[in-house]
Amino acid sequence: MHRTTTRHNGASGTRAARPESKLRRRPDGHDFVPDASAMQGATDLPDLFAGLATSVRRSVDADACTVSLYDEEGDCVRDVGASVGKGARLNFLAQEFPLKDYAITKKVIGGGGSIEISVFDDDADEAEKALIRTMGYSRLLMTRLAMAGSVTGIVEIYRFGDRPFGAEAESRVGTLSAFAANTYALIQTTAKLESHYTETIEALVSALEARDPYTEAHAGRIKDFALALGVALRIPMAARRSVRLGAILHDVGKIGISDAILSKPGPLTQEEWAVMKTHPQVGERMLSRVDFLAEALPVVRHHHERWDGRGYPDGLAGTAIPIGARIVAACDAFDAMTTDRPYRAAISRADACDELLAGAGTQFDPRCARLLVEVLLRAGPAEDLESRLVRYVG
Repeated sequence: MHRTTTRHNGASGTRAARPESKLRRRPDGHDFVPDASAMQGATDLPDLFAGLATSVRRSVDADACTVSLYDEEGDCVRDVGASVGKGARLNFLAQEFPLKDYAITKKVIGGGGSIEISVFDDDADEAEKALIRTMGYSRLLMTRLAMAGSVTGIVEIYRFGDRPFGAEAESRVGTLSAFAANTYALIQTTAKLESHYTETIEALVSALEARDPYTEAHAGRIKDFALALGVALRIPMAARRSVRLGAILHDVGKIGISDAILSKPGPLTQEEWAVMKTHPQVGERMLSRVDFLAEALPVVRHHHERWDGRGYPDGLAGTAIPIGARIVAACDAFDAMTTDRPYRAAISRADACDELLAGAGTQFDPRCARLLVEVLLRAGPAEDLESRLVRYVG
């Protein structure tokens, strides 16, 4: 069956132009204001774009939404934020789409227009229809996203059923995109300030790690792994902040452990092991005097707890262990296995992943272990790992 789609504002083709739309009126006569709460509290740009995707999806009754940024140098768009409703799925790995293969997307970015595509429209672009079908949807609304006066990317909204979005949906997307644009500069400033705090803490931790060449840069790697895992798990923004600080500071209590124990080439005695196991409480006591670091304390104290309750210092089990501590525990174990230590040589990443899976449900939160392995195997090198995952909020 032939279905028609519409396009306007400079995207040429067979579709008829739509008149300028207005927001739906509430019974009291005021303009309808879409809910932008998912963007509030964003601390970095991926959070902002993920919040925009969530706000758009909810406001236009869609099944999924993605926000992709335009890379002018590579002439491609790259996923950065997304939102899905019940039964919908999108990739958790960011994908790049060369615009030479998607002419309609390129026209929307270049011409400032919007386009609505049905997979049943005989006149619609075949490349776009094929991608929509592959993703499991029937209808797409694509609009340009502009920040700070320049084109930044596109917002793509999907429905399972072939039900038109219409002009009202475009108006709501425009309103929400304008809200995001207004907070763009503030988010950049906030993220820069946050990074200064984090970098200062990392520098101090690096100085502590210099005592042991075997664990130098360990905290930085744990932070990278843990943040990526937190994004993959889709934990809330506030929880990711505790993960970031906790991952950096998880071993800070080892400042109170003697070098003779930390660098001992053989197994520890029972007495030495008892001393080593005090470092979570030592770290918690040290950091408890700094209000800014309060949210890191549960991670620092509990990152050696086990899913089966046989860990330390408190013998917590299952979901009683804070999620940040569960994340750091899995990442800490992976890094320990894949780096040389005084008492043993490193094992391969593949073997370490096998060990994580073997410990799922006993030593580790099974979801954390399995998803960390998926991230490590699919996302590639550890450097800047978090940026290769699509951000979700709400």
